[in-house]
Formats: sequence, C-alpha cells, structure tokens
Amino acid sequence: MEKPVNYLFVYGTLMRGHNNSFAEKLHSLCDFEGNGYFSGLLYRIGWYPGAVYDSKSHFKVHGEIYKIQDSQDLIAELDDYEDVFEDESASLYVRRTISVTKADGSIVDCWVYLYNQSVADLPQIGSGSFWDV
Repeated sequence: MEKPVNYLFVYGTLMRGHNNSFAEKLHSLCDFEGNGYFSGLLYRIGWYPGAVYDSKSHFKVHGEIYKIQDSQDLIAELDDYEDVFEDESASLYVRRTISVTKADGSIVDCWVYLYNQSVADLPQIGSGSFWDV
C-alpha cells in the first residue's frame, strides 16, 4: 500500500508573495514548512515557470514546502489550476511525488507539479529560483 503524501512543494505562482486566489487558499489551508529543492531544471514558460525533474541533474529547483491539512479538495482545485487532466498527454503539468530536500538537509516526499510539455525553445532559469526572474 502506497504511503500517503501530506506535503506539497511549490516553485512558482503558488509561493508566498504571489497574489492569486489559489496561492491565498493554499496558504490559508496549509502550514508553511520552509524552503527546499529537488534536482531538476526550471524554465520560464511566460509569466509562470515550469520544472522538469531530473535526479541526475546538477541543477536544483528551489521553492517552498507546505504541509497539507485536508488534501482531497485542495489537490483537486490545484489540479484544475495547473491544468492536470485525466489524459496526461493533454496536461500542462502532471502531479508527481518527489523527494525534496529541506533547508536542514532532511528529505520529505512531496506532491510537485511538473511541466508536461516540450521545453525545447524555453529559456532555462539557471538559478532554479522563480524569484530570480
């Protein structure tokens, strides 16, 4: 039986300081646990970023970790926000469980929305932080 995931890692418009209704809802329903990162690449899609997980990458994607109190309704709403569809090939993002390294070096499994389209012509955010854009 798969162990439940009670954490969410965000690296873009859902982070603190972004003013949109989904970020506000996330922050009101979840506990901020701190900053973290995972191995991968971050791209600028437009006014928002997209991350690609790559366990072998020397690049890191930096963001925030939240502990989810009541995940079922929130995750469904966030799936809508991130354009996650039953047909994954049509989805802008896919939700996956990834091991994220916290600032203290400990590791926690988190839901992460990963970009699910071609990144061929997109500029990489080399720092791995959307705040640097």
